[in-house]
Amino acid sequence: MATRHSKSHLTVHPFPDCSVPLLRPFLRWAGGKQRLVRELLKFVPDRGSYGRYFEPFLGAGSLFFALKPNEATIGDVNAELINCYRQVAADPASVFRQLKKLEGRHSKEFFYDIRAILPESLEPFHRAARFIYLNKSAFNGIYRVNLQGVFNVPFGPTISGLSIPPLDLLQNSAKCLKRASLRSKDFEDTLRSVKPADFIYLDPPYPPLSTTSFFAHYSSGRFDWPDQQRVATAFRQLSEKGCFVMLSNADLPAVTSLYKGFRINRLNALRWVGSNGDRYSVSEVVITNYRFH
Repeated sequence: MATRHSKSHLTVHPFPDCSVPLLRPFLRWAGGKQRLVRELLKFVPDRGSYGRYFEPFLGAGSLFFALKPNEATIGDVNAELINCYRQVAADPASVFRQLKKLEGRHSKEFFYDIRAILPESLEPFHRAARFIYLNKSAFNGIYRVNLQGVFNVPFGPTISGLSIPPLDLLQNSAKCLKRASLRSKDFEDTLRSVKPADFIYLDPPYPPLSTTSFFAHYSSGRFDWPDQQRVATAFRQLSEKGCFVMLSNADLPAVTSLYKGFRINRLNALRWVGSNGDRYSVSEVVITNYRFH
């Protein structure tokens, strides 16, 4: 149980200075944690207390980029996302140059032309630039595919127009990504090499908050309730192994019932839900297997 963890009395200190700028993600992502990252940092173990960092549901990587871990294993089942990170890590300047070319031709019609291209037909860094371009120009930054794995989010015009990440952001992101092992696999595979005292952050797709939520549709497979149960089982196994484990999820009774015996902390978060872009406030939980003050 979590209360018998060898470091269950660990004191977790808030991020030392809220005025310190954090490295922000260069992608938008449904369910992303950019607005919550400073709150999440309050629950992170002290850097000297844990070994490696693992994040198997990476998405935009808000916590990963904020922490800038020296040694990490990060992953996501979305192969396009992981290819994007690999190419940015390898050559951010080439990705940026291709992205600028796409920006120069940006229009609604051009968006649909780029969307129609099969990513497998492109060179890896062109594929990464396409991914970022679609991420910035699609409706609400949603990444959603159909059962055939084809990206199908419509064009999403904004008042400020297209905003691609600047070169320095990609370069700084590359420095973090170079120190990480990147996996395009199911979360259980990404976690196979964990050892005692490693820190694992789990941020799975949340159960649907409405019938139009798309959080589970970022791969041709679907993340359903049995998958939520798999995550809870992994949480317990990692805790028994002696790891530090932190999880984010929706504050739903069905979810919290999976984590009885662990520490459940409630946050208020404003999140995009539904296909019409309305905002409403939903409660989230941060669950840990260790204590903090």
